Amino acid sequence: MSRQNDEPSVVVQRLLHLCGAYSFSRGICETGISFLSLLKAERPTTIQYGFFNPGICVVLQGNKTLIVRNNTYNYGAGDYIASNLDMPIKGQISQATQKAPYIAIRIAFTTDEIASVALDAKLKALAENQLTEGAFIGKTGVEVLHVLERLLQLATDREAADFLAFGVKRELIYRLLTDEGGARFYNNMLLHHDAAGISKAIHYVKTNYVRNLTVEEIAQVGGMSPSTLHHKFKAVTTLSPIQYQKQLRLQEARRILLSDDIDVTSAALDVGYESVTQFNREYKRFFGLPPLKDIRTIGNQAKGSSHESAYADNILIDLGL
Repeated sequence: MSRQNDEPSVVVQRLLHLCGAYSFSRGICETGISFLSLLKAERPTTIQYGFFNPGICVVLQGNKTLIVRNNTYNYGAGDYIASNLDMPIKGQISQATQKAPYIAIRIAFTTDEIASVALDAKLKALAENQLTEGAFIGKTGVEVLHVLERLLQLATDREAADFLAFGVKRELIYRLLTDEGGARFYNNMLLHHDAAGISKAIHYVKTNYVRNLTVEEIAQVGGMSPSTLHHKFKAVTTLSPIQYQKQLRLQEARRILLSDDIDVTSAALDVGYESVTQFNREYKRFFGLPPLKDIRTIGNQAKGSSHESAYADNILIDLGL
């Protein structure tokens, strides 16, 4: 039977059926394909801060809210959020139940992979001059959904997946670049950020966040003046370079406090803080509670919740979503 005329909602239902065959741990399923993972939450979450890692996340069921600067975006089944950089975001799962959990598919990719597909396919983007925020929301086209369907089917065959998955990934990128919202996707994912040197600057901060960086040092890496760096960095990430570094430090500190048997002082030093007092103050300002109380609160929530929902609030932290 031909599926050429499928409605997107029909393909989304088939994708949900395929996702039902996978097992989730702490709300996450690693499928065996390195760049493909699934997310699940059985209840709404509180607002969380996180970093959206380079890639695309397609929602199949439930709803989410994304807050960027003073703008609030609600999106649900059939919508996606995408970014080509480690973008700080704030948001929450706003609609999810045990009977109808939040389900999403995440595909990780790089700017180089997008550029390779665009070059090989001789695709051209619309010329725009204004930098936009790194994370953006779009409507998933039916051809993209069809490729996701084949990718989930492929994930059940490990040998075939090892050989074929990256070819299917290239097709997925091609469909994203050529569907109805492809021009916007291309411009947001490729043209502006690399051309402006912002990707290099962001990568440098990310890989050196433990060090005490200066704006002048970061600007030199991006090939621009400190004032230009500050303007463009904030236009894309919504943060200044130093604010971005601080968020990286705090997110990583919270992650290791949750996953490792480590004390607050060691965590603070591990992420680059020289003053534990400053760390405690900034941690409380960012997460709302001092480090120990925050970690204990999350632990108490885990004891009183089901396995799948216990860490739902931290899905944003684990995968930056």
